[in-house]
Amino acid sequence: MGAAFPGLSAAEAQTSGDPVVVTARPLPARGAIDKWVRDMSVRRSSDEPMSRVSEPLCVATAGLPSSLGKPLADRVLSNAERLKIPLAGDKCHPNVLILFVDDGASQVDWLVKHRPGIFGDLPYSTIRTLRHDHGPVHAWHITAVASRDGDKLVQGEGGFPTLRIPSASRIDAPIQSMIVAAVVLIDRSAIVGRPIDQIADYATMRTLALVAARNDVVDNDRTATILSMFRGTDVPLQLTPFDWGYLTGLYSGRATRRPAAQYADMARSVEKELAAGEKKP
Repeated sequence: MGAAFPGLSAAEAQTSGDPVVVTARPLPARGAIDKWVRDMSVRRSSDEPMSRVSEPLCVATAGLPSSLGKPLADRVLSNAERLKIPLAGDKCHPNVLILFVDDGASQVDWLVKHRPGIFGDLPYSTIRTLRHDHGPVHAWHITAVASRDGDKLVQGEGGFPTLRIPSASRIDAPIQSMIVAAVVLIDRSAIVGRPIDQIADYATMRTLALVAARNDVVDNDRTATILSMFRGTDVPLQLTPFDWGYLTGLYSGRATRRPAAQYADMARSVEKELAAGEKKP
């Protein structure tokens, strides 16, 4: 078998009868993937599982014409359905809000003064960070804990909230963490010229998972993420294999897995998606 000669173009090599050999980039090592998954995730204690949506999902948008807002919401719901997240159906009470505003930081200020309930029990330090962030996206989640069996907090004696915890397990955590609501504010000026599907896929990552919106988590285009959408020029147009692996690993398996087990499952899921290549939803 002949070898392709240095300096020849693909067309010249084919003309000369020598084969053109394309070598695929090798998959990243499992350890690197595991690190990227951990770096992308909001840190948790060793006993608190990662948060995920458990109640039927209801998505609402505002700040865009309905001709754009509805397809955006439908795309988020379609992504959620692929992850086997239950959907609430029509005329539901929204638990995911995707809002398009003129200035996100100013809108957060207004909400703090006039609609403080939208932040739930979010720590003030987190709200302060949102108020001082002048980037084009402001996102937060309201979470709650339930027992391993799904029992929620109840009013106990003396008016204190009580959570009934099942017997201890060395494998599962005694609790699960649920995303009760998610809010994303996106500056309208930042989405000019962007496809609706790209915006919807970005919103999917920011609402269905507690992620750190960084673009330096992964190191090359093989492991690109939609989270880089507002931080670069050559960015993905849809959820990438890395993103699908992250979300699939998060939403598959028990909600009570401890973080170390969840990270390992997510890394395996990312590895599988990278090996399979691009999906076209």
